[in-house]
Amino acid sequence: MNKPIEEPAPDPLVVLGVRADAGDEEVRSAYLRKVKEFPPDRSPNEFERVRDAYEMLRDRRRRVRHFLFSIDPEAPLESLLGGAGSEAKFAGPEPWLAALKGK
Repeated sequence: MNKPIEEPAPDPLVVLGVRADAGDEEVRSAYLRKVKEFPPDRSPNEFERVRDAYEMLRDRRRRVRHFLFSIDPEAPLESLLGGAGSEAKFAGPEPWLAALKGK
């Protein structure tokens, strides 16, 4: 019996269109814009993706877990350091610790 191939969950940062260092208000604003664009009664599947992305990004522990375990292994800290071509090579634990502390 063949199992259906599961698609990987979309990156919540891409779904909401925010950067990795987006603050809580920026994430909330992006969520509200997307909800207006994809209301639940007209686009239930897209709304669900947007809602799931927002739920993940607004919870600091889940956000940190996302950065720790779903970063591209070829460019391990690029999403936290400003994207491809970033000068920094290692950020250390500071971004994750700051996110956990709510800073």
